[in-house]
Amino acid sequence: MNAIGSGPSEDSGWQRALVAQARVGDEDAFETLVRLHQDVAYRVALRMTGSPQDAQDVVQDALLAAWRGLPAFRSDSLFGTWLVRIVINRCHNLSRAEHPTQPLRDEEPDTRGPATDTAVVTQHHHDAAIRAVMALPFDQRAALVLHTFSGHTYAQVGGILGISESAAKVRVHRARRALVTRLQDWR
Repeated sequence: MNAIGSGPSEDSGWQRALVAQARVGDEDAFETLVRLHQDVAYRVALRMTGSPQDAQDVVQDALLAAWRGLPAFRSDSLFGTWLVRIVINRCHNLSRAEHPTQPLRDEEPDTRGPATDTAVVTQHHHDAAIRAVMALPFDQRAALVLHTFSGHTYAQVGGILGISESAAKVRVHRARRALVTRLQDWR
């Protein structure tokens, strides 16, 4: 993964050694892998679900699935990529099982002071952008979140989603085009 929000490089042999140890039941090795990759997994889940609580649930479920699935893990892929794929799958399951949730704001705008109008407009734009991303078809949203918000390359997005690099580019392009259309009132 590249440097944007992706943690340490997985090309190092020590991470592959951790995976090998975790595959034979070493809980400490798995815990180290979790610490290395849980932030990226959470950010992807949060962008995909729009809800901090759902994101936490998705990551928890994905980590449990990763632990249980380690014996079948193919070491020709990277652990972080595999974990993010599990997160995406869990997000997809959640989106099919439930109606879309309204994302919660991190904080209410401060209504005391001269910048109130600006804060309200900024919060409105933020909320509209989140709603627009959440309204994208799942496949476009997943590609957009992985590439634009999590910093994965198109090749990595393709690997995570099980599509070609060019298909990943197309999905991101279509997602961006849909967002521009939905948010054109801002111009």
